[in-house]
Amino acid sequence: MSGRGRRAALPPTDYRKAPVLDEDGLVIRPVSGAGKPLGVYDFRDSPGPVDFRRELVAGLAAQGRGWGSADTYQTNASTLRLLFRDAAAAEPPVAATEQITVEWWKQWTGNIHVRRVLAAVVRRAPGLPEATRVFLQTPRRRPPSRRGRPRKQAHTREELRRIRDAAAATVRAGRLRIAANTAVLQRWRAGAIERGDGDWPLGEVLDVLARTGDLPRYPNSADHAMTAYAERACGFEGNAASLSRLFATPAEIGAAAVLLIVHEAWNLSVLKKMDVPTWWPNADREDPAVHQVDTDKARRGRRRHASNTLVDVGEGSSGRALRHVLELTAPARTTLEALGRPTTKLLVGHRGLGGGENLRDHALGAALDGAIRRWQQQVRANGVDLPARVNSQALRHSAQSHHGRARNNTQATHERDYQLQDEDVRAASRGAVELGLAQALTSARQTVAMRLVEEVDADGEVSAELVAKDAGIDVEVARRIVAGRLRTPVASCADFLNSDHSPAGVPCAVSFLLCFACRNAVATGRDLPRIAYLHQALESLRSAVTPAVWAADWATHHARIGDFLTTYTTTDARPQLVAAVADSERELIHAMLERRLDP
Repeated sequence: MSGRGRRAALPPTDYRKAPVLDEDGLVIRPVSGAGKPLGVYDFRDSPGPVDFRRELVAGLAAQGRGWGSADTYQTNASTLRLLFRDAAAAEPPVAATEQITVEWWKQWTGNIHVRRVLAAVVRRAPGLPEATRVFLQTPRRRPPSRRGRPRKQAHTREELRRIRDAAAATVRAGRLRIAANTAVLQRWRAGAIERGDGDWPLGEVLDVLARTGDLPRYPNSADHAMTAYAERACGFEGNAASLSRLFATPAEIGAAAVLLIVHEAWNLSVLKKMDVPTWWPNADREDPAVHQVDTDKARRGRRRHASNTLVDVGEGSSGRALRHVLELTAPARTTLEALGRPTTKLLVGHRGLGGGENLRDHALGAALDGAIRRWQQQVRANGVDLPARVNSQALRHSAQSHHGRARNNTQATHERDYQLQDEDVRAASRGAVELGLAQALTSARQTVAMRLVEEVDADGEVSAELVAKDAGIDVEVARRIVAGRLRTPVASCADFLNSDHSPAGVPCAVSFLLCFACRNAVATGRDLPRIAYLHQALESLRSAVTPAVWAADWATHHARIGDFLTTYTTTDARPQLVAAVADSERELIHAMLERRLDP
């Protein structure tokens, strides 16, 4: 249904979605979910047999169905072209998907991350050897080249303030310049400037610039030079300066991007696609102070679309920053609409030295990255003291770290990819984490209640009597333990109706990890291999979660199991214990850690 209650119109009955692949199977013409073309990727000139190329190109098209970014397509298409070249140059050449072996793939990818990412495309190709497909589907550890990357270092609050102030000053200067020239243009168009007045020539030139996106030029000039009349009207300031009378320069667009990243910690990909606000919560005011901005972050999948509310409470606020950026770029959007190329993009400016075709947004490619570089080069040349690493990633990380809460991502992502990766945050939290782990270890050592009867390794009355004696339980229960009829994933339970962790008379309903803290748990020598493997699995899990998650969910269990093993085994004996664990028991342990065995 539409917003007013009318049923939405259906497409014609003969409508068919345009195919992504051309008939020859070597050209991809992808379209985003919003119906926007994402480029054309032609593999007809790549080396190698046609069938080989078709199969992998089809895999790229299939993998890219959910992509909404031209940059993602461009990266994967470039990597696939490289694969075709290297496959043709191999000795012997790789001429079919059946020849992509695990060994060749390892040799080709090495530790180059962008090549390893192409595995998602290659494994879709028909005819790929099953061993290779399984290898490509198996998660891999990050290559050493990426695993050893230094931790992130956020800008200090003072550095971030200097960057923000420098960006705001650039935006302010551009906004005031454009506003002054727009005022001249409006007066000229309204007839408030008489022919012969000093501002008449400038108003005339600005009118041409506003209508065409370019300055008056000699039509037959090889270098498309400005007319002498236009140069005199603009004070002989030069081509670039004259264009900037109504349109933001690349450096000013870079400053606008920096300013918004510092305030809102937006990704560069979000800024590239950002539209001007279309709804204001307080639109009844003559000058709305609350801006609602829609964001599109493709990597978030189903949660890619969100909105941010920016409130204008004066200088230094995010709402005021957005207002200034809107004023900086508004004339460019007006001119594009007059040229028949309307856009709703926020960051729009003149990207060249002339020609209306260079008046456009910064949605594709590395144009916005380049604009940020040009801005910082410009302000450094003007004597502004900027810190090193003024780029979108460093700025976003710094803003995330100092804002102290998740911005445009989940809390888990905020902690894992920003807080945990920041050296200052790690240093500041080290004492608290160490204290928490020490307390968990102390608590665990005080609460290990599981008993071990190590000598039991076979059925029999002697073993049952030994268990009954050492564990202090009834002989009949001991016989059932020895026979394996009371086994849990970690040990055996002597009385599951009277657990230390559940009400009396009610079947135990807690995680099997708490068996180590229960007086009813009895382990025998046959259980030690599984317990040793469980401890090893927890060690692996520790590197995959944040310190906060580890301390809250796993540290106590890990310490308790570690204390149990320290009490009853030696360090040298544990590798042999782990090696003795059967595959079925390993799967059981992993199912327990994934909480698939919890009641």
